[in-house]
Amino acid sequence: MLAAVRHIGTRTLRRTLGIVALAALTAGVVQAQGPITLFISAVDASGAAVDDLKPEEISYKESGNAGKIVSVEKFSLPVKLTIAVDNGSESETALSHYRSGLTDLVNLLPMDMEVTLITMAPQPRMVVRPTTKREEILRGLTRFAPEQQPARFTDTIVEYSQRLEKEVKDSKDKRLSYSPVLILVSTTAPESTSYPNVADVSKAIANIANVGGRVHIAMTTTKVGSTESVADLNSGRQALIGIPLTKQTRGRYEGLAQSSRLATLLPEYGKNVLDAHNRQIKQVKVTIERPAGATGNPQDLDVRLLRPGLNGGVSGNGLFYP
Repeated sequence: MLAAVRHIGTRTLRRTLGIVALAALTAGVVQAQGPITLFISAVDASGAAVDDLKPEEISYKESGNAGKIVSVEKFSLPVKLTIAVDNGSESETALSHYRSGLTDLVNLLPMDMEVTLITMAPQPRMVVRPTTKREEILRGLTRFAPEQQPARFTDTIVEYSQRLEKEVKDSKDKRLSYSPVLILVSTTAPESTSYPNVADVSKAIANIANVGGRVHIAMTTTKVGSTESVADLNSGRQALIGIPLTKQTRGRYEGLAQSSRLATLLPEYGKNVLDAHNRQIKQVKVTIERPAGATGNPQDLDVRLLRPGLNGGVSGNGLFYP
């Protein structure tokens, strides 16, 4: 094997795709008769994305038996980011940390990434509608103020899910042409909600996960020293919704006893979003004819890049999680 070629066997594949994507690959796609589809994100030795791969530069095997690479075409799945912030009645002392962290986050993002900014109180509201204009986004971070009403954490998640669901239904091929990412910055303060039923929340979480959405949550308390508020970081209502949501979407949940940590945590989230965007915006879609007689779930997958100097990952749906 060429030294620069990365071998992606079944165990490595699981780490690359994650459990949800691997299930989609091995259960949802390959059981169908005829060609199957994989997505490859490759980079050269300098780290630059490569999307001009040819069929003869890719090898696919199942249990040692070779499949045929039928076609390779360029594919792009850019990230669209939504940022939602809790500007409820207890958020005032954390606002400077919100703004500092979110400003650094936005400044990390590529100029072509679409960003939406939402505030959660007194109801979810778009402060900045979807745009790639950095000056509008950065200006929006300075425009919102604390409201004297509770934030609506649950409503924000449910309504975000509903928007994604509608976009899928309205699309020609019943799928999103982008990768949705939601970053929620919240406090543990009691919320108001129009969706008190567990079923509404469960449906929203499932919808976001099913369309390939990813959610990161930074949960903080503005009541420093309050034992109850600190406990709520991991056991309050928002946490009981947010932790399963981030797990099902392969995101990140952080409970912060000090809101000052937001100033450094939010740029970390931004780096994660940037890495995913860079891997997904320039990749290839590979159509493969499985080895003769291969049926059911593939066993011992072996996908290799045969062009010297390349490294990469493989996905069943075009999503790559750093």
